[in-house]
Amino acid sequence: MKARQAVILEPFQVSIRDVDLPDPAPNQILIECEASAISAGTELAVYTGSHQWLKDPKMTDWKFPFRPGYSAAGRVLAVGNDIQGWRPGDRVSYPGNHATHELLTIGHERGRLWKMPDHLAPAKAALACIARYGLGGVLRAGLTLGRSVAVLGQGIIGQFALRCALAAGCNPVVAIDSVPMRRDAALAAGADHTIDPSAGDARLQLRSFLNSSGAEVVIDATGVPDAVPVAMSLACDAGQVVVVGSPRGIAKDVNFYDDLHRRYIEVAGAHGNMLFEPPHVRLAGAWDINKAQRWLLAALASGRLSTDKLVTHTIAPEGIGAAYDGLLKEKDRYLGVIVKWK
Repeated sequence: MKARQAVILEPFQVSIRDVDLPDPAPNQILIECEASAISAGTELAVYTGSHQWLKDPKMTDWKFPFRPGYSAAGRVLAVGNDIQGWRPGDRVSYPGNHATHELLTIGHERGRLWKMPDHLAPAKAALACIARYGLGGVLRAGLTLGRSVAVLGQGIIGQFALRCALAAGCNPVVAIDSVPMRRDAALAAGADHTIDPSAGDARLQLRSFLNSSGAEVVIDATGVPDAVPVAMSLACDAGQVVVVGSPRGIAKDVNFYDDLHRRYIEVAGAHGNMLFEPPHVRLAGAWDINKAQRWLLAALASGRLSTDKLVTHTIAPEGIGAAYDGLLKEKDRYLGVIVKWK
């Protein structure tokens, strides 16, 4: 089977290569991709050479040349002899790289797939695995119906955190970002208010809007370590701060006594892969990764989870490198990017 794959050869260099894929082994499923979605945080960290795992000798898969992407949608082409429950033609969402075809090994972390609801377009379904990282912030906070939420950072993960909070019944929901296009996208999704932190103290702006000391839940989706203390300052006393962006680095100037301990603030991590592991599943209540992905696909299909103004670019595979550059340098133009493979 001939396949085409996107590969990051070295920092700031992307190529599309042709490869031969074998027939599926007994425990494998062959998928033909229709669309994949770019995860700006993870993929840009690799593209720029800044991802911490690139330098970790134990993370042997995270080396150049690197195959980016982990969120795609397509159809089952062939099924290994030991696989039950799947057949050629099934429309699926899966954690796929940017490639025309993918061999999924069932039982492996990436060897998962979920049936797409009828009438859900592949371009929307391709966002589902990325969306889980935003959903994780809402799940980690627990019962959120009627609670005020502020989402710090409105990139693709922050957008999904905000949209999942809206779908979960949070109110009011506030988006915080200095980029006008991202604030507009949040309003299109149903955000009750937006804040431009470059226009003044975000904490004072939030307090003024909420008429309270802060939000009950603050979700940090920036991926910036120094944003975590900022997120703590935006929470009300006894509020929750949930970190869904991957903060690569060390935060400075954190006063744990005055800013956390005396204020009863709860700060929690919520990496999207938490739903893979049993201890984390217990923290998230009845949720596991399969329930999360099925809910996301159903919510995307029904419109409960809005994608309004989320996808700014739909590109051919050869445009991935240019899209990475756009996501890095043109934040007022680039937000969600879908790669069309068919």
